[in-house]
Amino acid sequence: MKVLLKIALCLVLLTGAVSAAEIEKLAKETTVNALVANGWNIIFVSSSDYIITYTLMNYSGEIVTCKVLSNDKITCFKP
Repeated sequence: MKVLLKIALCLVLLTGAVSAAEIEKLAKETTVNALVANGWNIIFVSSSDYIITYTLMNYSGEIVTCKVLSNDKITCFKP
């Protein structure tokens, strides 16, 4: 019985809620082209069937991620 209780306690601790860090969404008008024009450098591009993800970095080390959906909707945020 003690072993079962220990296993249950471990499972509860391992599956507990994990809070993610706050993200800062940028203005809706923000685009990848505007960021590049303002001195940001594209450091990584990832794509799938319906989304392209751009990761950009500026000279001070800040990072911005922009998602471009298949309907040309752009969402940029700072992680």
